[in-house]
Amino acid sequence: MPAIQFHTQRPREDGCGAVTVQMLTGKGHDEVLPLFGWGAEDLRRTDWTNLQQVLTTLGWQMSEITPVSSWDQINDLAVVHVRDDHFMLYDGRSGVFYDPWEWEGPQQTSSRVPMTFVRVTPPAA
Repeated sequence: MPAIQFHTQRPREDGCGAVTVQMLTGKGHDEVLPLFGWGAEDLRRTDWTNLQQVLTTLGWQMSEITPVSSWDQINDLAVVHVRDDHFMLYDGRSGVFYDPWEWEGPQQTSSRVPMTFVRVTPPAA
């Protein structure tokens, strides 16, 4: 499993999918944005389609999009789509939440409600 460096999307309130990719890959923000086809001033809205395309381009393996009703159902590293149309990472092995909307960094709990997720595996070295 990769070491995940926490990043936040603030002060902008968009780009959670790109920040999730940034945390997974360790790439800089300026490296990640063009992968989505966004310009500097674009509203950075992410959906599963473009998020999966970017991760595939970067060599990440992913499971199918899986509906979920609780965090207990996720037992690996996963990108999770939560209520209120937001993406975040969850490491189900260690129970750590990497939510780009947090200021303080990774947390041991989350009040967010998971809706769907994909398990992710880094590219082979």
